Amino acid sequence: ALLRRTGRPAAGPAAPIRRLPLEAPGAMGNVLLGPEPEAAQGANGVLRKGMRVQTQYTIDEGGDGRWYQGKIKRLYEGNKVKINYDDGDTWKGSAAYVWSMSGSPPPAQQAAMMGAGPPVMQATVVQGVAVGASVQLPNIPPSEVAVGNEPCCPVCTENKMDMAFQCGHRVCGSCLRGIHAASAPCPVCRTPITQVIRIFN
Repeated sequence: ALLRRTGRPAAGPAAPIRRLPLEAPGAMGNVLLGPEPEAAQGANGVLRKGMRVQTQYTIDEGGDGRWYQGKIKRLYEGNKVKINYDDGDTWKGSAAYVWSMSGSPPPAQQAAMMGAGPPVMQATVVQGVAVGASVQLPNIPPSEVAVGNEPCCPVCTENKMDMAFQCGHRVCGSCLRGIHAASAPCPVCRTPITQVIRIFN
């Protein structure tokens, strides 16, 4: 007869093993990851699940030095968090590097808000387009609808892309008008727009 761990004979076939999903909720939290703490200590205050936060992808770690925003998906023991970023990326690491959007901003951002940031470039002309503090738009023709497998504008997902920003991302002229009127950054990478170039399809 088969023996179980207790040493008693098995009464029959073993019961099927019940498998729980990795993120199974419960009073004890995830069995593999441990109980989820209620809070973690971030760079500028207490962090909780669901909070809007930002982290910097530093040059030292091979990044671009920019700040990326997202939402805390989960808290872990040892003052760690998991973030789902607005651009679809995820990261898990120490909460000490995470800044709450509702708290005081990082020192570099504070300095930029106070006017102590890097000097603003004077407007120059590139291909008939003023760049710098006040971006002047080039002549914007009527937008053309993208057909078949033609790449389309990431904002409206309908028109051909005929305008490009200095970051390399492209949009259609119709969407550019709205972005410019709102003084919004690039809708793809969130870089402030300092240059707009007309592209000919």
